[in-house]
Amino acid sequence: MTEPVRALVNGAKLVGESVLPGVSLLMEGKLVNGAVHTVLGLGAKALLGPAGLIIVAADSFSKSVTDKYLWDHVVDAARPLRKCETAAAEAPADKAETPAEKPAV
Repeated sequence: MTEPVRALVNGAKLVGESVLPGVSLLMEGKLVNGAVHTVLGLGAKALLGPAGLIIVAADSFSKSVTDKYLWDHVVDAARPLRKCETAAAEAPADKAETPAEKPAV
């Protein structure tokens, strides 16, 4: 699919998601996943209001466009941060803070 066509299709999916969550997946023929997102979206709207609906719609759109759920994107974004924290924790402490080595007897 060419880029202009892909942009139009993604725009149509986004408009569909603003009407009913799961539409972008339904457009791709993923009926079960789309139906689950529709039910979850309506339930989230009832429990959390518009914010819940937006989160489920964003998850559906993300799965449709990138084949990854929204949570997968969050985990992927946090992965470099965890590597930095792990590297900092494993780095040797400053030499001034370590006790002096005792000479061998």
